[in-house]
Amino acid sequence: MLSVDLGLLEQEGRGLEALVTDLAVEVTGELPVGTPRRGWRVLATSNGTVTLIGAPADDEGQWWRLGHIVRGAGDSAQPSLSLHPASQLRRPSRKDRAGGLALRWPAVTRSAPDLELLAIDIINTGPERWLPQGDSFMVFAALQQSGGTQRGVYFGYVAGQYPALPLDSGEYARVRVEIDSSQWADVHAGPYELHASLIDLGMHCADPLQVELTEQVIRQHLPRHHFPGPPPPPV
Repeated sequence: MLSVDLGLLEQEGRGLEALVTDLAVEVTGELPVGTPRRGWRVLATSNGTVTLIGAPADDEGQWWRLGHIVRGAGDSAQPSLSLHPASQLRRPSRKDRAGGLALRWPAVTRSAPDLELLAIDIINTGPERWLPQGDSFMVFAALQQSGGTQRGVYFGYVAGQYPALPLDSGEYARVRVEIDSSQWADVHAGPYELHASLIDLGMHCADPLQVELTEQVIRQHLPRHHFPGPPPPPV
């Protein structure tokens, strides 16, 4: 999911041909059906190699047609433009979608953390009912040695897992917290902190969970490597 400056979305935009000319990109072949001719602007640039451009596909500016300009390695590489054939729905920012939600470690987790069945509460602390807007309640946690530097997490999930559910003011949903297997590769026995993040909404739990890792617990969670068995006997 891409975050875009609201000011860019409110600009008038330009014709597609004029924009790609300024970006030194040549449009070749037929454009996808329904491609807007006007309203295009640069929405984001990543590492100077990929540029995202977009234009509203309806009068209200709720649906957008996007395109990627990819610049190859080397100054002489010709940039290429790829336009998406389908429009994408504009959504509020992560901050706005999160509303009054907050993360809280429940007492049952704090008093006896079970690294196999970690649970956390997603609470609606706001005054109004919270409604999901296509996000999930998938929460991942990063292991950090007490006093050390927090690491990132690798995560992956498929559509339909941990769907977000409506919450009235004061209600909460208790969900499972995942620790990806790569977290265990370089940990050692001793005190650690678990920092939880609700991935889709970019939310972080204010208080880390204190856990004590033992050699046995670490061995149980290390990725298992499956080595091939011996070759079959000769016939």
